Amino acid sequence: MSEDTNNQEPKMLPVFSSHTGKQFNELAKSGRAPDFEITSEPVKCSGYWEGHNFHWIPIFRYSEPRILITARWIEGEKFEVVVNGETVNWYHHDPERLKEGLAKARPDQVKATEGRPWIFISTGDGAYAFNCAEEPLKGCTAEANKRGA
Repeated sequence: MSEDTNNQEPKMLPVFSSHTGKQFNELAKSGRAPDFEITSEPVKCSGYWEGHNFHWIPIFRYSEPRILITARWIEGEKFEVVVNGETVNWYHHDPERLKEGLAKARPDQVKATEGRPWIFISTGDGAYAFNCAEEPLKGCTAEANKRGA
């Protein structure tokens, strides 16, 4: 096997769980155990707009290329993200799951789609996907839509 082949990331599959927000890669077919799992329960939200849930079509059609980023939680739904050397604020409706993923991931496992506020946290057998917004959120912040409601 050549060095070029050894350094390639596993190919992402057209398999996406809308419940967990995870896209699987070819290593999942082999039964590879994930490096970690995000275990906090997702918020109850049916929205597919910026900062909320991902629909499978943009995941499969528009989420490449992915570039390394750094991200950290600031407060509420706000995260500070450094992408291509620029510091920006992105927002996500389920900050607990995103915070958990960032806490469990190595720095090389956190990427974003180039030119889009979409965070992908690699787990070895796939990646958790977070559809962030560049502006503060409107929508599912109502208590009726939050975890445990």
